[in-house]
Amino acid sequence: MSSTGFIDIYKERIHQAIDYISEHLSEDIPLEKLATVACFSPFHFHRIFSAVLGETPRDYIERSRMEKAAKLICLNQNITIADIASTCGFSSASSFTRTFKKYHGVAPTLYLQKHREEHHTPNGQPHITKSQSRLRDFSLVEIKKLPPFHVAYTQTIESYATGIPKAWNRLFQFLHPRGLITNDVALLGIPYNNPGITPREKCRYRACITVPTEVVLPRGDVKTVDLQEAVYAVYHFKGKREDIWEAYAFFYGEWLIQSGYFPDEKPLIELYPLSLMSDCAQNNLTYDIAIPVVPIGRY
Repeated sequence: MSSTGFIDIYKERIHQAIDYISEHLSEDIPLEKLATVACFSPFHFHRIFSAVLGETPRDYIERSRMEKAAKLICLNQNITIADIASTCGFSSASSFTRTFKKYHGVAPTLYLQKHREEHHTPNGQPHITKSQSRLRDFSLVEIKKLPPFHVAYTQTIESYATGIPKAWNRLFQFLHPRGLITNDVALLGIPYNNPGITPREKCRYRACITVPTEVVLPRGDVKTVDLQEAVYAVYHFKGKREDIWEAYAFFYGEWLIQSGYFPDEKPLIELYPLSLMSDCAQNNLTYDIAIPVVPIGRY
């Protein structure tokens, strides 16, 4: 096996631990459990995880919890501090508040205003131009049920700008020689982090392509997973790469809070045209951004 193959094995095991953390943030996550998930001894796991990600497992878990808490505050202004603390794995609201203030610099009750000032004002971004204003159109959003998807995926944890093209290229190179790239596949992206909250160089993203249900890849850099059927708010985006920030700001900051829906716990997905396969770095984009939602009365 080549050195590249050995590196992929290590990355796969660390990604298994990362996925476990993401799915169990409300629970206690002991080092021994993560080591078992990654198939390393606790002694070696701590050092390998830290070397691959540049932060210890404990620091990664705390950062993930604080980023999830910030996201909950921004998306659901009626949620209580106690509920956020419980959802993010804290036994008390007071310990959660201390940790949140240490990480974000302000108390949870003040975070939303701080986030708006830094990321939703002309001080944080350029003024909205005439061409960008067309993106703030409520008619671009529809509520629809998306079917279940059985997908092959690969994952990256680095800057979206560099990591996303790499992930797609790896996925294409794996599936194409196996005859799994056909004209009826669907291309989906799952951006797990908000770059306005998560450090840009640590954003996690999955590149996904639908494959036949009989294709099962349990291990390796490319694996398979099932995405459940769900109701989504779907924003039909058309613009340049530099417009994406404005589209997301409108979708979350204006449409969602007036829609009568809350975001569901399932991941946001992006649905791309097949033209992405020929140029995954193209600048002019047409694709759908889909937020899983539930009516406010059922939340």
